[in-house]
Amino acid sequence: MDTPQKWREYECGDYFQSPLAEYGWWDEESQCWYVEPADSVYEDGVSGLLVIGGPGVDGIRWGYRRDQPGVWAHYPIEDEFVLVAASASELRVGYSSGRIQV
Repeated sequence: MDTPQKWREYECGDYFQSPLAEYGWWDEESQCWYVEPADSVYEDGVSGLLVIGGPGVDGIRWGYRRDQPGVWAHYPIEDEFVLVAASASELRVGYSSGRIQV
């Protein structure tokens, strides 16, 4: 899938070119969409984040920042951003293995 024009200011091509854009990543055990399908991503204008999902705790969201590579975790309580993975696929592998934690 091509990156939609409206999201091209974010370096998110890896997400839109992966199966995650079509299917997302639903975790049956936690009943959580860790990564949403492309039709559910949205821009949070306040934090400047293109939100693709989150771990389902403490309002933490995963997404892309304008003109910044990689996938970031946004911690809303502290209003802090932390780079967690180079790509959405790396996020899935790292979070499911426990290598990436929030």
